Amino acid sequence: MRRNRIIILISLLLCAAAPLARSQGATGFRFGQPYYSHLFIDTVYKNSDPYIPCQSVYDVRLAARLGFRYVEANLHATATPGKYLVIHGYRGALGYQIEDLDGNFAPDVVISQTPFDTLRTKYRYRSSNPRYRTPISSLEEFLYECRSCGVAPVIQYVDECSLSIIKSIMGDDYILYCGRRDLGHKGMIMEYKTIASVEGVIEHCRWIGAPYMYCMGNVSDFSDEQLRQIVAGVHSLGCDIGFAGCYETPQTSVRLFSLGFDFSASGWDINEIHCGNLCNLCIEPTIHLQPGQKLDTGKPELPSPFLSGASLRIAFKGTLHIRLGSHIDADFTSDGTNSIHLSSYFLNEQPDVQITAVSGTTISYFTFKASEF
Repeated sequence: MRRNRIIILISLLLCAAAPLARSQGATGFRFGQPYYSHLFIDTVYKNSDPYIPCQSVYDVRLAARLGFRYVEANLHATATPGKYLVIHGYRGALGYQIEDLDGNFAPDVVISQTPFDTLRTKYRYRSSNPRYRTPISSLEEFLYECRSCGVAPVIQYVDECSLSIIKSIMGDDYILYCGRRDLGHKGMIMEYKTIASVEGVIEHCRWIGAPYMYCMGNVSDFSDEQLRQIVAGVHSLGCDIGFAGCYETPQTSVRLFSLGFDFSASGWDINEIHCGNLCNLCIEPTIHLQPGQKLDTGKPELPSPFLSGASLRIAFKGTLHIRLGSHIDADFTSDGTNSIHLSSYFLNEQPDVQITAVSGTTISYFTFKASEF
């Protein structure tokens, strides 16, 4: 009888460890990863005011400092055989994140119909800072930056030539976006999909096969119970399930993680700054706040760097209003069983966090880090 109880206990422990083993396995991604794009300053549209060019080498560096392990890379073949650009673009054209050397938009220039040298010498990234008005990233330039920063590309497949270049620089350290098994790729594949039924999502994951990361673009179309069914079904196939955090509110991101989702494609969540810290605050004793009371972090006065980032991790029971920079300003409710992770960055601002109790709240864990880029 004692031996049976031990066997049952070991089985339960192995079952409990399985999700962690899946999420920390061959790809090594963790919550908040693997996909960095569409965050606050990588705007690419006509009426935006871009700062850091999306999918440039600077975007790679920023992703690495914010704690992302992978970065989005939209790959485009040029009219020059064997030469490629990494650029967000718009339906195969340059779109509005690019300008010519006179500062004019060039949205309709078709990348595949234009020579590589022309694209590199006559066009540049649009940015409110002249420092970042650099030539469009070549595939090789982008990949070498990824390798240098310890970030790997989530990169769409174009052809055998481009895949050969990717492998020569990154080895196996990449994820194919919308890749296919019949091309011989045995590594991780990721897709962004909006399949409309529980059964459809699970069947699609079965068809692609592990290792596979399904990123949902339509979580709002399902109830919480249906989302739990999707999570369980996807996990039973050895695959992982995520959501496009850039299109969801911070509160939705927190709720989806509580339902068992493995990752957010990008957004407000989970990434912790590890190096170059201007401050590294940790409040260890349990703190009780009354409604309307603010958390006194004892944060020292920090410089107001040109560009900085910050990450917050907090565990609490109750409801808090959290303001982190100009991007996160919302109420969060927790029962205390899970910690909440938020990250953001700041333009010409002092990195700061303000936490106010909406209801009587007990805070059991708090860390705040800020870093200059």
